[in-house]
Amino acid sequence: MYKKDVLQRIKELKNLLNKWSEEYYDNDSPTVDDSLYDEKLNELFKLEEAYPEFITKDSPTQRVGSLKSSSFKKVPHEIKMLSLKNAFNNDDLLHFDKQIKEIKSHFSYFVEPKIDGISISLKYKNGKLIQGLTRGDGLVGEDITENVKQLFNLPLNINYLKPIEVRGEIYLSLSNFKKINENKIDNGEKIFANPRNAAAGTMRQLDLNIVKERELKLFCYFAFNMETKEQQWSSQKETIKNLSELGFPTTKISDEALTINDVFNKIKDIDKAKNDLDYEIDGVVIKVNEFDLYKLIGSTSKFPKWAIAFKFPAEVKETKLIDIFQSIGRTGRVTYNAKLEPVSISGSMVQKATLHNAEYIKNLDLRVGDIVRVKKAGEIIPKVISVNLEKRKNTFTRWEEDKFCLSCKTKLIRYLDEVDQYCPNKECEAKLIESIIHFSSRDAMNIDGFSNKQIENFVKLKYIKDIGDIYLLKNFKDKILDLEGYQIKSVETLINSIEKTKNNSLDKLLFGLGIRYIGKKTAKDIAKNFNSIDKLIKTSFEELLEQSDLGVVKSESIINFFQDEKNLKLLEKLEKLGISTKQESIKIDKNNRFYGKRIVITGTILGGTREEIIKLFEDRGAKVTTSISKATDYLIAGEKPSQNKLNKLNSDKIISVINIKDII
Repeated sequence: MYKKDVLQRIKELKNLLNKWSEEYYDNDSPTVDDSLYDEKLNELFKLEEAYPEFITKDSPTQRVGSLKSSSFKKVPHEIKMLSLKNAFNNDDLLHFDKQIKEIKSHFSYFVEPKIDGISISLKYKNGKLIQGLTRGDGLVGEDITENVKQLFNLPLNINYLKPIEVRGEIYLSLSNFKKINENKIDNGEKIFANPRNAAAGTMRQLDLNIVKERELKLFCYFAFNMETKEQQWSSQKETIKNLSELGFPTTKISDEALTINDVFNKIKDIDKAKNDLDYEIDGVVIKVNEFDLYKLIGSTSKFPKWAIAFKFPAEVKETKLIDIFQSIGRTGRVTYNAKLEPVSISGSMVQKATLHNAEYIKNLDLRVGDIVRVKKAGEIIPKVISVNLEKRKNTFTRWEEDKFCLSCKTKLIRYLDEVDQYCPNKECEAKLIESIIHFSSRDAMNIDGFSNKQIENFVKLKYIKDIGDIYLLKNFKDKILDLEGYQIKSVETLINSIEKTKNNSLDKLLFGLGIRYIGKKTAKDIAKNFNSIDKLIKTSFEELLEQSDLGVVKSESIINFFQDEKNLKLLEKLEKLGISTKQESIKIDKNNRFYGKRIVITGTILGGTREEIIKLFEDRGAKVTTSISKATDYLIAGEKPSQNKLNKLNSDKIISVINIKDII
């Protein structure tokens, strides 16, 4: 390769990597998979190693973290936050081991999972947290102290008076990631691509209520003495032990390895364990255990030479892209999806995958007929990550984005600064169908037996023209019976199911209305605070902020919803049809044993559905969560409880019960 060709390729790679880095770090909206980023970064490293005269300060190989940042205050790091060089196979690790042995023959390693999250620096003085900084570019981070204080398992005070800087990784559990994305789907919002992006987006939130609500956690792995700028303890093994004793969360699958062969075995153990974890790891970090060797081994401007990250290959399968099709959410947002030849990934058969938006498809240059690579790692729906260009035929034509909504033929639009397309037609049939599906769903009005297919049919037949018409379906009983597949018993059962929902709790109606940013939990909080939709309609923005913990974005969304004349007419119609729009104020006895407690429920309990049992605890001022943590006060254990959950709590915090009436 000629030098001019090398220089041109380096420029191309730098531009690509800079663009992808900005999307990943600054916009929390990656358009390429991590494996492709790593592949191109590795190519750039090799070219710069061979031609060091072409290395520049702005090269992605010389930077750590993001290019630019947000509105948080910039603070220089007292000790540079380095990134880690990647290893992709055992040969890379053997080379890493060989380089260290050329400097020091006797040493040990420490092996720990590589958490796919956000790096954080935490500073403590006199036992109190005084500052939390992001990695930023490694030299300068952002002060997100107030957001850090909302982390679910971070100690704000420690029994250690020396000035100390603790480093860790903020992450979002897979169970919470799934719940957040399901709520986003329910609210017609764009879902997070993966837990890492959800964590990054959350830590950039200016609304602390949202940060707290998402229950982010962290693992800690390093500690520095802020006065000497040296590691606080003598080894990585000792650091993990002492951090854990001080109350910092540390991973339980980290371990010492005496040789590189031991490292290989530890990697295999972590690889086997990763599918049982409630957080994503994308590899393993291998560090020299003894800190006194670090200066001897040294660092580059970007990487320490005494540590390396071994990246796990994600399970990726190739299959044929049969079609690209649009779907319209209830807010009108267009999502593109891939129809695939069925392929088995991670134990399940995949036939479709998300393509997000038109920009994502164009960046990958997807074409119908292509052989594409599909990954399933943390997403609710599998994801197309790249194309096998070697298998592309010349006859495959470049994909063009849709110009019109396939449902109502309205021209699609883009709002300012948004990459997504929207159907602006308020009467769009596809939007109405999605709204009815949401309104009828289990977490909303819970109309038992009302299938998506039935909803679609009744909307197309004009039996349902808005949410209120659900309660007028009984007027079409004879016409429904004339349709194929409907019997008198099933129709009467559906009508009875609809009638039963008229007296649902207010939070179910609020959630069912589909107010933007108002998820199931927020709807419950609103219902408790305001008790009626009429009161909400009359509440001003300022009053809403004063009387609740909603924050600006949610409060604005509620005000905008109830100022829309169409929504007011719908609510008036619902009231006339007998749907309850208010509830009695619940007076909580603060002396009951569950008031203010954090509770987890496991196993089968008689006396009500799981939802009804949760409500019984919530009516008593308790918070019901799904996972055990240090903050859990009680585990309510019914028949056949989760042994894993039982093992995580002391017996004095476990309440065994057969019927919920025995304890409430």
